Amino acid sequence: MAVTDATDAGVDPAMVETLQTIETGDVLVVNDDTRTWEVTDIVERAIDDPTDDRESKRVLRLSSKSAVFGLELVSYPGHYEASLYVLESPDWTEDGQVFDVNEVEVLTQRVPWVVVSGGPADKYHFPDPQAAAYGEAAPACGAGNQGSTYRITRCNAVVPAYSGCKDCLRHAKPVSLQPVQCPDCTKVICQGVLQRVDLAAIDGLLITCPRCGFEGTVEFELDSGFAGID
Repeated sequence: MAVTDATDAGVDPAMVETLQTIETGDVLVVNDDTRTWEVTDIVERAIDDPTDDRESKRVLRLSSKSAVFGLELVSYPGHYEASLYVLESPDWTEDGQVFDVNEVEVLTQRVPWVVVSGGPADKYHFPDPQAAAYGEAAPACGAGNQGSTYRITRCNAVVPAYSGCKDCLRHAKPVSLQPVQCPDCTKVICQGVLQRVDLAAIDGLLITCPRCGFEGTVEFELDSGFAGID
């Protein structure tokens, strides 16, 4: 991360919209850092002081293991500024630092199916696609509780009682797949979600249509939402 003055940089409209819609409990990646943050508190405040150029501010309290940062969005007449403040950190070189906010990604926490422990647990995982293909239940992050058995269940059956595994949320990023149709007869071939996908590497899907026999590559659309095949 690059250290900056807190009054340094303007924020583009897309970033402003993202920061304004984040809610408590959301999980974030900021500036593509290795840490995964949970939003534990949000404070919004109007600034009525006529001597202060600021109009309002929105501050997100971010927690990740033993670190606590504050992500602040400040409204000025005609523009916004965002800064990341170090509140608590095990790394003494970060103490008191203020960072530019270049990118904020809100990680998707819901997929159609999730993996939960067979015993008492407070955390759910995304299903490992390869294990699920063989009818097995295993966490996508490859970790989980040693010796635990897992089962696959619908996400809405465990949320909000469970929280999402941060490793699964970050590294098994789900992306929803819009219905893929045969270009000749319009039969829907597949739909659902994809996991662990490099979106830039995908330019089409090779299909064989069971209705009309079409064989070839068709384009398809991916949402920024989520992904596992439904």
